[in-house]
Order: sequence, then structure tokens, then C-alpha cells
Amino acid sequence: MATTTASAMEPVHPDPPVVDTQAAATTPASSPAAGEVTHTVVSGDTVGKLAQRYDSTISGIIAANGLNAQALIIVGEVLTIPQGQAAVAAATTATSTATGIERETTSASRSAARSEAPPANTSGNAVLDIAYRYVGTPYVWGGSTPAGFDCSGFTQYVYAQAGISIPRSSAAQRNAGTQVSASQAQPGDLVWWPGHVGIYVGDGQYIAAFSPGNPLSVRDIYKANPTFIRVG
Repeated sequence: MATTTASAMEPVHPDPPVVDTQAAATTPASSPAAGEVTHTVVSGDTVGKLAQRYDSTISGIIAANGLNAQALIIVGEVLTIPQGQAAVAAATTATSTATGIERETTSASRSAARSEAPPANTSGNAVLDIAYRYVGTPYVWGGSTPAGFDCSGFTQYVYAQAGISIPRSSAAQRNAGTQVSASQAQPGDLVWWPGHVGIYVGDGQYIAAFSPGNPLSVRDIYKANPTFIRVG
């Protein structure tokens, strides 16, 4: 991460991707890897805008730069941007590497138990890419569109955009897929409690519509005993 002065530090939050025609803000890589470019963050940049500009994905940029779940970037920071299919490959490689390390350090008995686990969430990155677009959307009771969401309206809408149909109510979404343990939970799974539901981001965080006056955002899982549900 590039060093910046205190006055230059400006956190930039993810928002719905828009087309940005200011190509001058792009800093080409001197020797980029195949399918990658570098970009120096300027004021007004967001991960969503960069994904749109470079034909990349939010999850790919997060994985390529080790960003946290809220996808915060800083003015002056130099980012690696995977382009096209490379963006998907970057996120997939990060997941595969973590899985490989886990397998190497797990006993034979744990490996046998894992073979009975539900299939991997292959749509997780696509679900998160869509979910991040709506950070900041106001909470509206009964809302199920980008004009305003309640918790289950948000999850149903995001999954629908990813081509997955789930019920409308949070109670019905509890049975929309296969329950997995916290250790098996993957980004893109549902996180469910009685009366509330969101989408798991990873690292103990999830994205959800919360309550009136609290815009849609990424937060720590603060409620006890969440149920994780693998859909799709």
C-alpha cells in the first residue's frame, strides 16, 4: 500500500458501479501480469467504479489487493486490477489457496468428515459482487428493490440477480438451501436468525439491510448463534 500524508488519506467506500470516462486517472502498469493493470486511487474512486472501468469484479479486486470486507481504498494507493476472466480467476485462486492450506493441515479423520460437507458455494463471488452495489441503500420495511430494501427483500433481490430463486420472507429463506456449520460457511451463503437475514462476506462479517435509519452496509456478525445456509 502506498504511503500518503494525513491530509491525503481519504477512505473511499464501495457503491453501485457507474461508467467513469475519466481515463486520465488510470496509471498503466510498467510490467503488468497478463490480464492485470495497476491503478493509483484518486478522489472519487470506489472499488465498484474501478470494477466497471476495467471490466473487472469487486471480489476480484478485493482478492488481488488483500482488501478488507468493506473494500476500503485510500487516495494514492496503487491497486492491482484483474481484467475480464482474470478477475474471476484471482478470487478463485485466493479461495483455492486457502482451501489447500486447510487440507494440508487437517487430519485424515477431519478430511473424511469434510468429504460429506455440502458442495462449495460456486456462486458466492457473483452474489457478493451484486450485493456490494447496494451498500448505502436505505432500509424500507417491505422493500425489495434498489429504491429501498428490508433484510429478506435484499437477499431475495441479490440472489435473483445472480440467477437464483429464493423465497421472499426471512422465515422461508431459512429452508431455501442446506444448513452448514460456521466453519464451513463461505462468502455468499445466507446468514440467518429468526426475523433477520443477510449475506455472509467472510471473516465474521455480513452484508444486510438492518433497520429504519440504518442504510444497507457490511457489519460484524454481532448476534449469537447464526445459521449459515448454502443456496444454489
